Amino acid sequence: METTREAIEFPAVKGNPALARLAARIGEISTLPEVVYRILTLVEDPDTGAAELTDAVRSDPALAMRVMRTVNSPYYGLEQKVSDLQQAIAILGFREIRNLALTAHVASLFHTSEGYKYYSRRGLWGHLVATGMVARLIAQTTGRIPPHEAYLAGLLHDLGLILLDQYAHSSFCRVVDALQPDRPTCQVEMEVLGFTHAELGQTVAGQWNLPEHLSAAIGFHHQPEGCQGAYRALVCAIAVANFLCHRQEVTSLGVANIPLPPPEIFAELNLGREELNQIVAQLEKALRSADMMAVLHVR
Repeated sequence: METTREAIEFPAVKGNPALARLAARIGEISTLPEVVYRILTLVEDPDTGAAELTDAVRSDPALAMRVMRTVNSPYYGLEQKVSDLQQAIAILGFREIRNLALTAHVASLFHTSEGYKYYSRRGLWGHLVATGMVARLIAQTTGRIPPHEAYLAGLLHDLGLILLDQYAHSSFCRVVDALQPDRPTCQVEMEVLGFTHAELGQTVAGQWNLPEHLSAAIGFHHQPEGCQGAYRALVCAIAVANFLCHRQEVTSLGVANIPLPPPEIFAELNLGREELNQIVAQLEKALRSADMMAVLHVR
């Protein structure tokens, strides 16, 4: 998937002082680590070799350990234990290493989270991983999107919720207080904050220079009809995956309040009744796998 920037209309930070202030404060405290930025750059370069990526990963011992733990986890089910980092990277693939690097950074943002009412860190991570897994399933079923990109976009789609919890916790708690099954989270956020977690997440993703397709998924996953262009199918897949996870009570904040996406979102993905039934039939297995991967991600 192309990662060059295209003309997409995102929420204007300049027109929302509250959003601009919070995004600026986050930008002063949290930046994308150099090793993650380097890995992002290497993975997008077709001339990158395994040795170069291995050197980048090795420069961060915690990430190297995460790579080794992942490749030797029951999820991958390898018959023999892998002990060489470059071999592990070859098995997992370059984009999976990128996914692990970004995931490790986002996981580190949870350093003070203790949960509140229906919300818990574990619950949100479970939802993020599940949405990534289901988005990958949708990608594999439809053939419209690279599965590894669908997974990462699903994993990052609620970045704004993590940021709200960590950097505007009292306001975040007021949002949780007002949640109801018949009130979408974004509606509550607009009333309490004046902006949504999708807008905040997209803004910070831009500050971190994340690829544009990831910013699109983060910014438009609650309003996929607003995204046009090359990333529309990806955004639609994340919206459908998010809805399916909520329908299975695998929620972001502990309340299942995501409405059914409009018919045109399913049509964009060519998801008819037969394709949806195929995905639903595999949901239970995907959610079990998500539980396994969530444990790896938060360590």
